[in-house]
Amino acid sequence: MFFVGLSALFWVGCSIFATRPVQEMSYGLAAIKAAKEVQADTYAPELFRLANEWFFRAKNEYKFKNFKLAKEYADKARHFAEQAEFESVRGGAVRSEGADAMTPPPVPAQGEEHRPGDAGSGVQPTPTGTPIESYDQRKAEEDAKHGPAPASTTPNPAPAGGAPTPPR
Repeated sequence: MFFVGLSALFWVGCSIFATRPVQEMSYGLAAIKAAKEVQADTYAPELFRLANEWFFRAKNEYKFKNFKLAKEYADKARHFAEQAEFESVRGGAVRSEGADAMTPPPVPAQGEEHRPGDAGSGVQPTPTGTPIESYDQRKAEEDAKHGPAPASTTPNPAPAGGAPTPPR
C-alpha cells in the first residue's frame, strides 16, 4: 500500500515540474493570425473555427497549469490553423495588404505628394472639432429654438433629518 501511495505522489509531483508550453502556444497563435490574414474565416470557416476552439482550450488548460494538455491542444490549434491557411490560399485568397503589424507603412518618395487618407499611406486624416464642441453647438441650436432648459428637473431632496416622511 505504501508503494501505491508513493507512486501516485511521484506522478502528481511530476506535473509540478512540467515545462510550460510557451513556444507551442506562440506557434498556435501565430498560425491563427496567419490564417486570419488570408481570410480563412471566409474561405475555410470550419478549419478556422476548429483552430480557434482548440487554442481557446489550450489557453484554458494553461491557465489551470495543465501544461501537457495545453501543449497538445496548442499543437492541434496550430495544425488546424495551418490547414485553414492552406485551404484559403488554395481557394484563391491573398494576404491582406497591411495585415502585418511589424511592417512599417511605405514612405512616399521625395517630391511625391503625400495626402492623409490615401490607400497604403498608413496615415488617417485628422478629424476636425471635438465631441464637446459639436455638443455645445447642438445645445446652442436647441436653446435658440426652444428656449433654455429648466434649471432643475429633480424633485426636492429629503429633509435634513433623514428619510422623507410618508404622506398622511
